[in-house]
Amino acid sequence: MADNIKVRYRAQLAALTGLAEEQFEAATVRDVLRHIREGFGAEAEKKAKTMLIVVNGESVLQLRHFKTALRGGDVVSFLPICGGG
Repeated sequence: MADNIKVRYRAQLAALTGLAEEQFEAATVRDVLRHIREGFGAEAEKKAKTMLIVVNGESVLQLRHFKTALRGGDVVSFLPICGGG
């Protein structure tokens, strides 16, 4: 069962979607990526996959990656990866 979650778009992904955030139903991070592809195109999905994806402030790389389960009220953010030195 999918619950209503909030998704925040930043940097180039915000430009591609034309949104800073939106809410919709999704059960996993993979569902969020599918929503991005269906609503905004393959280029937006490709960009989303290159960004740091966090759920409630925790990287999905530390969770279950695209299989990370989502619950109602969760916040999924797509953040630019920044280099430094």
